[in-house]
Amino acid sequence: MHIWKQWLDRPQSLWLRKALFQIHLWSGIALGLYVFIIGVSGSAAVFNSELYTAFYPQPRAVEIAGTRLTRNEIKAAAEKAHPHSTVTRVTLTADPHFAATVSFGAGVYAEQRFIDPYTGRDIGNARPFGLRMVSFFSQLHMNLLMDYRGRIVNGVGGILTTVLSLTGIVIWWPGIRRWRASLKIRGASNPKRLNWDLHSAIGFWTFALVLMWTVTGAYLVFPKGFDAIIKVVAGRAITLGQIPHAIHVGDFGGWPVKALWVILGLVPPLLFVTGFIMWWNRVVQPRLKRRPAVLRQPKPSLRTVWTKQTAGMKGGSCEGGSITTHDLRRSAITAMSEQGVTAAQAGTHLTGDVFLRYISSDVDERRETPRIIEVD
Repeated sequence: MHIWKQWLDRPQSLWLRKALFQIHLWSGIALGLYVFIIGVSGSAAVFNSELYTAFYPQPRAVEIAGTRLTRNEIKAAAEKAHPHSTVTRVTLTADPHFAATVSFGAGVYAEQRFIDPYTGRDIGNARPFGLRMVSFFSQLHMNLLMDYRGRIVNGVGGILTTVLSLTGIVIWWPGIRRWRASLKIRGASNPKRLNWDLHSAIGFWTFALVLMWTVTGAYLVFPKGFDAIIKVVAGRAITLGQIPHAIHVGDFGGWPVKALWVILGLVPPLLFVTGFIMWWNRVVQPRLKRRPAVLRQPKPSLRTVWTKQTAGMKGGSCEGGSITTHDLRRSAITAMSEQGVTAAQAGTHLTGDVFLRYISSDVDERRETPRIIEVD
């Protein structure tokens, strides 16, 4: 009961919430590029059928001149016209008034040309750039351009992204007193605060939609596994048919729903970008600033004091206390050169038992009290 009350009031102090936050943070970074690619390609592929129809070229009419060439003859003619390419397919229409279509290569990058079936002459491009782009984004979204192996990777990615979404909605809860403020994006002048609000508020309002995409995406790859789970939960087999696919691609409600899916499909990439910025600010930036203590100080002046921790000092002699600037320079240069230490690394040990103390150059002259920084 105490934990539940703490979760309602101050969830940030719970170890479980902290653990889930770390899982969400690092899994988001690990899956970030995948989420970005799938989101962008998914938005581009929503109108896949309509764009494919729009870009698909009409059959090319040819003049009948004698007898049509055989497939092998058309293949030989095409390879002669394109000596650096290999013909993988020759398509002849039933109507003798149209050109043959010859494919070079396979998959998304396959080139296709119209070949006159009577003369063997190349008469044009059968797969324009727009059609290639439609195929590219469609294949990128479905299998990451890796055929069956990529499809399996995509299904696993959908499951992992589902976990990412669930941990995100759990750690979103800010406490009973602050949850209303977390529902909106405040016009904060602080960029970090604005970035946090974007990630938090947009993540909350689109949680159900993103979860739907991740679950249905995984279902389309592993339908049998999901059907088995549904059968166990429901107690009987339930046939979903094309419902998961229709929901996933927005193939219901006409073009307005598809247009909405195009825009909302960019939400996961946006969440990755804002999450990446938070990760950079929380993890990377502090580590970049975590340099040796003396190197974070202003460049030291010549008013630097050697202090012995034991008797004797290499490069100079002193029975305790400080030495002159001339002795300081000589001993420092000798010690640094012998130890292979550069001036920028002067905060490290120069000899086994000698430590360097700096008086920073930003001494308060009015107080004439130098600020001593010791590295040991």
